[in-house]
Amino acid sequence: MGEPLVTVLIVNYNGARHLPACLAALAAQTLPRHRFEVVVVDNASRDGSVELLRRDYPWVRVVPRRDNAGFAGGNNAGLPFARGRYLVLLNNDTIPDPHWLSELVASAQPGAAAASKLVFAHDPTLVNSAGLDLLRDGRGADRGFRQRDRGQFEQGGPVFAGCGAAVLFDAEALAGPLFDPRYFVYYEDLDTFWRGQLGGTPTRYVPRSLVRHVHGGSAGEESPLFRYHVERNRALTSLRNGDLFLAATALFGLTLRAARSAAKCLVGRERGRMAWATVRAFLAFLLLAPAVLAERYTTRERAGAGCA
Repeated sequence: MGEPLVTVLIVNYNGARHLPACLAALAAQTLPRHRFEVVVVDNASRDGSVELLRRDYPWVRVVPRRDNAGFAGGNNAGLPFARGRYLVLLNNDTIPDPHWLSELVASAQPGAAAASKLVFAHDPTLVNSAGLDLLRDGRGADRGFRQRDRGQFEQGGPVFAGCGAAVLFDAEALAGPLFDPRYFVYYEDLDTFWRGQLGGTPTRYVPRSLVRHVHGGSAGEESPLFRYHVERNRALTSLRNGDLFLAATALFGLTLRAARSAAKCLVGRERGRMAWATVRAFLAFLLLAPAVLAERYTTRERAGAGCA
């Protein structure tokens, strides 16, 4: 038997409660089973995820790690084990439609990426993501987020980026790590797609490649982890990929939010880990900014985009 057409790569961290539904949906895909493989990278889970996978899902290749490398590092760690012509990332807290993978593969084009349509698992009539738009302030926004699905996103076509919860990449076009491992989690997908746009790599939205998603199932929608990484990574992404005005605006905004959070904590108006997460994000940004700034100009020179 030849190499599989597709590698479905799942990063898992304490997701034993999500894995059965996700893997059952993968087993029911209309794409013939011999045409895709499933690789699960486990980020040192403590909930019995690895034991569950090895006991109940022998058709899944398990890559256990001794540490938690986050979504970015976990996906990078899975790349050496992927044998497929196409690499498809899938969150562990998703339930893909039976036609999800076949529709995604049917849209694949050499060198390009493809993004699935995500709806909320608790209410599939609500859109979670129809691809990502880039906002003027450097934020990535899920198209249609929390909108009632009335068919307004049933037209496929070019989109700026895809949500990392369900996306396809051309494995043969990948050079080096898929994500910047320093991101750990959040904004790693926008950063990768943005760099792709600068380098001339398009992304296509595929509405019939449908996935139900437990949004925030891993870290929660609002937590110190979420606040820290979103604040830090959003500014880093604008610094690396945006124009100078956007990069400066992102830094200015993060500085203001960090100063406001620190002041509230010092005067006793705001306590706890949430406020300090913003301060820590600002300090971490300052630490990483010189290297990211150097990478910005290296990337743009390679892409022939100049140094604007």
